[in-house]
Amino acid sequence: MSAQQALRRIGALKASAIDPLEGALWLAKWAEPTLNLGAYRRHLDTLASDARAYLADDQDDDGLAVEAARQILARRYGYGGAATSAGRLSEANVARTIDRRQGGAMVLALLYRHVFLALGRSVEIIDFAPRTLIRVHMNGAHTLLDPFAGGRLVGARDLRRLLKEHHGEDGELTPNQLTTLNPRQVLLALQHDAKVFHLLHAAPEAALMAVEAALLIAPGEAYLWRELALLHERLDHLLDATRALQRFLQLPGGGAHRYTASQMLQNLQRRLYGDDT
Repeated sequence: MSAQQALRRIGALKASAIDPLEGALWLAKWAEPTLNLGAYRRHLDTLASDARAYLADDQDDDGLAVEAARQILARRYGYGGAATSAGRLSEANVARTIDRRQGGAMVLALLYRHVFLALGRSVEIIDFAPRTLIRVHMNGAHTLLDPFAGGRLVGARDLRRLLKEHHGEDGELTPNQLTTLNPRQVLLALQHDAKVFHLLHAAPEAALMAVEAALLIAPGEAYLWRELALLHERLDHLLDATRALQRFLQLPGGGAHRYTASQMLQNLQRRLYGDDT
């Protein structure tokens, strides 16, 4: 199966039915078609089996389950946040993260989620403006962890510190700053990060590929069609830009950009067909 076929299948699923780590693997193959996903899947199986072996007969020990995830991911295999500019190539790519043992918070959150699920725990990926976190549910309680920092436990004081580091002294912690992401949102966030990375490195063609993959996962998201149109227009793909804008205008949502999109569409059509349109 090709990456395009796999991502299109994911796009047809309900969000709750998506395996976000499997989706991330297919996104990595979309970016690099020669990638051998089998090797990465075997590594993921090893992470899960090693964590189960670490926990052994203490399956009900929640504290030990957290320690098992930390020991396997952060200590045995050395997974951590990409702190250098060279490491940022792997931030939104699960295959590159596995190769380097460094990546962005979202990919690392997926790896921690994978291990905790193997240990029989329920996990949510949490969007927190400074950094993606995970929430592990255990025996009616929940624990926040920071995958970027080696699976460190995160309390209210840590959240405030991260927020102030990100927003300055004006940053104030409120309950709505911790948002649970569904699997489709996780994959779209990865593609957004990939798009931004490529644009920052003057690679609009690669950014275009990132948005195309996002649209396979979420073909009904109007804002993605607008992003696609803008990138096509930047690359002077006038017909493709026109078609993407037409699709954007057909979909609900995107109200703040509908007028400018209509103006852009008229300009593109004049450039394509002259003044007879």
